Amino acid sequence: RFQNLPLHFMKFHGGSDVNDVLDAMDYATYVHDVEHIILDNMQFMLTRTSNPSYDKFEMQDIAIEKFRKFATSRNVHVTLVVHPRKEDEHAKLGISSVYGSAKATQEADTVLILQNDGKRKFMEVKKNRFDGTLGFCPLFFHSRSGRY
Repeated sequence: RFQNLPLHFMKFHGGSDVNDVLDAMDYATYVHDVEHIILDNMQFMLTRTSNPSYDKFEMQDIAIEKFRKFATSRNVHVTLVVHPRKEDEHAKLGISSVYGSAKATQEADTVLILQNDGKRKFMEVKKNRFDGTLGFCPLFFHSRSGRY
């Protein structure tokens, strides 16, 4: 069952210093042998207090570079949630729809986009550095459980 899964949660809410988040990630990989870290979400995580001389896109690029280096050096998978730019509600999203600079998608091994075309919802693989396989998976809502 779900409650028996070895899940660990970090206690960061809103704007957080990236180095503090990295310290917590380092602790989790060392103490709990964590192999997959999910950071949700990039826009809310970044705070302007860490260095007011950077604009938000520079801060995002620096954070992404640090997360990439961390994932490589610790041999862990980091899933980073980045929301799309404001676009038409039912427009199909692409790699260029990701908020911020191109660094988020350039540094990524995998880019997954949740799509909603007004009729159906699906997850689309837009980038796959491992073997290049792209595709999509439909998402269906299960009303009894309230989940997709």
